[in-house]
Parts: sequence; C-alpha cells; structure tokens
Amino acid sequence: MTRRSRYGWGVAVVAVCVAAGLLIHQESSRAPAARADGTPTPPSSARSPVATLPPAPPVPPTSPANAPTGHRADLEQRAAAGDADAAAELGGLFVLCRHYQARSAEELEDDVISGMADGEEPPRIAGTPASPELVTLIVQQSQSELDRRCSGIDAGKLRWEDAARAPALLERAADAGRVQAMLDYARYAFADYGDTEQLLADADEVIRRKEKARAFLRQALRRGEAQALLLLGDAYASGPLEKIDPARAYAYMSAFFESPAAQDWPPRLREGYLQALAQRLDTTQIARARADGEQIYRDFQAGALPQ
Repeated sequence: MTRRSRYGWGVAVVAVCVAAGLLIHQESSRAPAARADGTPTPPSSARSPVATLPPAPPVPPTSPANAPTGHRADLEQRAAAGDADAAAELGGLFVLCRHYQARSAEELEDDVISGMADGEEPPRIAGTPASPELVTLIVQQSQSELDRRCSGIDAGKLRWEDAARAPALLERAADAGRVQAMLDYARYAFADYGDTEQLLADADEVIRRKEKARAFLRQALRRGEAQALLLLGDAYASGPLEKIDPARAYAYMSAFFESPAAQDWPPRLREGYLQALAQRLDTTQIARARADGEQIYRDFQAGALPQ
C-alpha cells in the first residue's frame, strides 16, 4: 500500500515544493490530509467551483480570533471591491503561506532527510522517484519565493478553507491580465478539491480549469514570463495539466534553464532535474529533446508560442 506523505508531494513537483509547509516535516495531526497539488484538504462544503462564484467573492465569516488583520485585511477589502492586484496576491498567499516558516538551507535539508527516514515517499519526476539530494535542492530553491511572498503574513490565521477560495481569486485576477495570477492558477487550479473522487465527480469543471490554466500559461509565455516554461516543463514531468511526457518535459525545462530567470538555480539542481528526466529517455530522445528545448527558447525570445 502506498503511504501518503506528510510533505504532500503531489503530481506537480516544482509547484508542490514551492508550497509553504509542504517543505517542512510536519506531524500529520497538524493539518488535514494533503491532496494531489499539495494543499490541505478542506471540508467538502468549502469547495465552490469557480463558475458559480460572483466576480468578487465575499469574505467568508470567521471567528474574531481568526479575523484578518494588517496586510491580509487590506487585501481582503480590496479584493472584495474588485481590485485584481489584491485578488492575485490574496489567492497566492492562501495556497503558499498557510504553513510558512522562515527556514535556513540546513534546516530544510534536515527536514527532507528526517521525512524520508520516517518513510515519506519522495515526489516523482516522470514516474521516477526524486533523489533526496534533488528534493532538498528544489526545496531550498523554493524557499526564496516563500520568503518574498509570505513574509509578514500571520500563517497561523490561514485556514484550509482559505485555500478553497484561491482558484476563484486567481482566475479573476488572471482574466484581468495579472501574470503572477496566471502562473499561480496553473499551479493551484484545483486547490478547492478534496480528493480524486471530487475531481471525477466534477469532470466538466476540471476540464474547464485545465483548459483555462493552459491558456493562462500561453498568455504568460507571450508576455515574456519564463516561469511559464518552468511550469510547462513540470506539467509534462508530473502532471496534472498535461499528459506525462519525459521528452517534452526535458525540452521545456532545458528552455527554462537557458533563461535569465533560471540563473539563480544552482547547477546541481538544473543537472539533477534533467538527469531525472533522462532516466526515461534513450540517447537519441535526449538529443532530440535538447534540440527541441533550444527551439522552444528561440520561440520564447521571439514572442512566439512553441510548436
């Protein structure tokens, strides 16, 4: 029987490793079980399909102890009034920051080692379990985004019900042209679904969101956002937006690694990710994927969508 990971490793490796709290070795009693995209499972009553929500979702009732304060309260008010920038930021912090903690590289490495020593299953890249070193490098690389986006947020006041609001907020902001919301929606479009059964029971909405997420990534590419290359590579490596295709994943990740946005990725991380994908490819397929990656990056630089 497959054991569920407390890390919440999900189908999209990079997306999951960016999610705060999923990087940290947690006691399973601290939060509900994690779903495929790494976000905590809300009660089924908390899920509200995007298609049924008004343009500005109302703030749900909350107890005084959990009432939004400070920056979050300001975002809530602005988002409710129709501010797309606030909706983008609020939706992002709901899925990223629930378990955020400032962590050093050494602490993150210890967390990964401890979790795997306790029997936690590593995430899979194109069906191949990632090595502890690769997981550690991804987690360490992701921490900078968490620090940037979650600093100053009181993570203790974020509930798993908040994650259920994220897709609607992100979709509204992405429809208004906010690029970060486009990227976040592609990562967390299904944050309000509790399990596979709910996804299957709502197949039409799931298909709609997949198509919308793909469209947002294409828009982000046309606007010169290299992170869209990363997310497409990760989608082909681990799903769920695309069917797993190691060669296509290799091509998109190679293209991303050519971009300035990837230059802060340690060489060992870049090499390790591509090596994990290469385990599913022969030498001819690798050569072809590299050539495809070069073409994808040329297309990206020219503002054209990859073929």
